[in-house]
Amino acid sequence: MSGKVVLVGAGPGEAGLLTVKATEFIRQADVIVYDRLVNPALLKERKPDCELMYVGKEPSHHPIPQAEIEQILVNEARQNKLVIRLKSGDPYVFGRGGEEGETLHAAGIPFEVVPGVTSAIGGLAYAGIPVTHRDCASSFHVITGHLKDGSDPLDWTSLARLDGTLIFLMGITQLPSICANLIQHGRRPDTAAAVVEWASRSRQRTVTGDLTTICAKVADANIGAPGLIVVGDVVKLRDKLNFFEKAPLFRKHILLPRARAGRSELAAQITALGGEVTLYPGIRIEKLIDPALPNAVAAYLPECEEILFTSAEAVPLFIEAMLESGKDIRALSGIRLTAIGKQTKEKLCEYGFAADILVSRRSADLIRQACAGNWRPGTKVLLAGSEKHTAQLAAELGGAAEFAALPLYREVLETERPFDLRKFDAVCFSSSASVEHLLSVLSAEEQDLLRSMKLVSIGPMTSRTIREQGLEVYREAEAAQPDALITLLLEESGEVMPT
Repeated sequence: MSGKVVLVGAGPGEAGLLTVKATEFIRQADVIVYDRLVNPALLKERKPDCELMYVGKEPSHHPIPQAEIEQILVNEARQNKLVIRLKSGDPYVFGRGGEEGETLHAAGIPFEVVPGVTSAIGGLAYAGIPVTHRDCASSFHVITGHLKDGSDPLDWTSLARLDGTLIFLMGITQLPSICANLIQHGRRPDTAAAVVEWASRSRQRTVTGDLTTICAKVADANIGAPGLIVVGDVVKLRDKLNFFEKAPLFRKHILLPRARAGRSELAAQITALGGEVTLYPGIRIEKLIDPALPNAVAAYLPECEEILFTSAEAVPLFIEAMLESGKDIRALSGIRLTAIGKQTKEKLCEYGFAADILVSRRSADLIRQACAGNWRPGTKVLLAGSEKHTAQLAAELGGAAEFAALPLYREVLETERPFDLRKFDAVCFSSSASVEHLLSVLSAEEQDLLRSMKLVSIGPMTSRTIREQGLEVYREAEAAQPDALITLLLEESGEVMPT
C-alpha cells in the first residue's frame, strides 16, 4: 500500500508568503522532510503527531546525499503516509524537485507539486528590486550559480549580451567569476549589480554596486549564503521601491515566550512591522482521552446556565464531546456562552455561536466584573478548557456560583529546535505564564544570560513575576495590551506607532 508525496515550495523565507494550498498540506502531513532554509515558523502548522525529518544541506557540505533524500521519500510513502517534501523557494526552480519527482515516478509513488514563490522574484521584491520594468528590463533570466560537478556549461557570451535582468541563485562563492565572465564577454563594467542575503527575512541585507565594485563591497560587508545575485539596471530602482528594509522594526529579532497555544496576534503585529519573531517554547495541544467525557457533558448540560470557554482550543473539543454524547446544538438553547479572549469568540462564531459575554483575558477579577451580574448562589457554570486553567479558575472564582471544571486538553511545552538567546534584541513577555514557561525550559547558563538582556513586560503583574524570578524589567508597557507593547518596541527603535 502506498501513500503520497507532495513537493511543496516554502517561498523565499517570510512565513506569510507560503501559499494557502501549501499550508493545508503541511497541516495534514504525517511526515515533513525539510531543508535548511525553510523558516521554522512554517513547521508550527503541523499536527501534533507529524514526524519532522531534517535533510538540510549547507554550502559545500551535504550530510545527506540527494539520492538518500529521494529514497527517504519513497520509503516513507510506502508506509501509507502523506509525506511533504518542504523546500525553500519553488521545488522546480533549482530545487531538485524534478529529480525527486522522477524518482517517485519510477518507484510508482503518487506525487503532487505545490509551487512556491521563488526567491528570484519574491526575494528581490523584498529588496526593492523588480525583475522587470518597462523602462529598463523586458525580460529576466534565472541562472544557477552552483553548477553540477563543478562544470561551467553557461554560454557567457549570450548571457552578457542579454538586455534583461540576470539573476544568479546559490552563487555567492562564484560572485568574482560571474562578474569577471560577464565583463570579459561584453557586459558593460558599470552595469548595476546587487547581492541580497537572507532575502525576505528580518535579517536581510542588501549591497549594491556595479560589476567592478560589487565583489569588494560584499566582502567588506561580510555578506554570505544564502544570497541572491542580480545584474541589471533594475537595481537602480531600489531607492524608490525598497519597502521592506524601511519597515520600523526591520532587523529586530524578538523572542516572544508563549503563554498559550494558538495564533499570536502580537507576533503577527511585530512581523507586519518588519520584525522577526521567535515563539519559544512551542506549545502543543494534547487532547485528553477520557471515555467518560461525553457522559459528563450530557450530565452537565440540562442544569447548566452558563458555559465559560477559557480558550479557542476548547471550543471544537467541547463541540466534539457534545456530539459524542448524543446531544447537538439544541442542547445549548438558553445557556449563556462566555468567551475569554477575542480568538475564543471568533472560534465560537465559526461554529455558529455568538458569545453572550466577552472577557478580554483570563483573569479571575475581569471574569467576575463581566459575569457577576448573572451569577448568584447556586448558578451552575461549566468551565471548559485546559486541564490547568479550568481547575485554576474554579478555585480562584470561589463561591460566586457553582463551578464545574471540564478539562478537555493539556498544554505541552515543546523545545525541539536549537535555541540561542544571544541573537535577540529583546524578550517580550505578554503574561506571567510566558515568564514561567520560558524559565522552565532554559538552562542555568541561559537564565544567567537572560539577566543581561532587554526584558520587556506587558504590565505590572507580569513585571512582578519577572522580578520574583530575580530578573530586571527593562521597560513596562503603559497599558496591559498588545498595542502598548508594540508602541514600546517602536520607541526602542526610534519609531512611532503607525496610524
